[in-house]
Amino acid sequence: MHSPRSDEPIYWLLFGAGGMVVGIVLPAVILILLAAGVSSPDVATGLLSFEHVKSMLGNWLVSLCILGVISLTAWHAFHRIFHTLHDLTVPPSKLFWFALYGGAAAMTFICLALQFLIYCKLW
Repeated sequence: MHSPRSDEPIYWLLFGAGGMVVGIVLPAVILILLAAGVSSPDVATGLLSFEHVKSMLGNWLVSLCILGVISLTAWHAFHRIFHTLHDLTVPPSKLFWFALYGGAAAMTFICLALQFLIYCKLW
């Protein structure tokens, strides 16, 4: 008799990928944004102006990379919080599970929807 399959490996995969993003990609993104902010002191017309950032998000590759960074970071953070609650002897419940993993999924879908609106030039 086989035990039912678990969906836990999917969450560990997202946790591991998010850890790589947080450890490698996010520091590089922060350095690039700091360099762009320092290079143009005026935010209204510089590299980080709303119109310039909006035009960069119109590129599907940049948009896909940003979606990956945001969603994988969210999955990593919420998975870590869920297991940290266990380490703090908070009894695991379905409420915490739905709140944390639902929050990560909601952040992913909200980011996807906003990027779709920007890509289609609806926002």
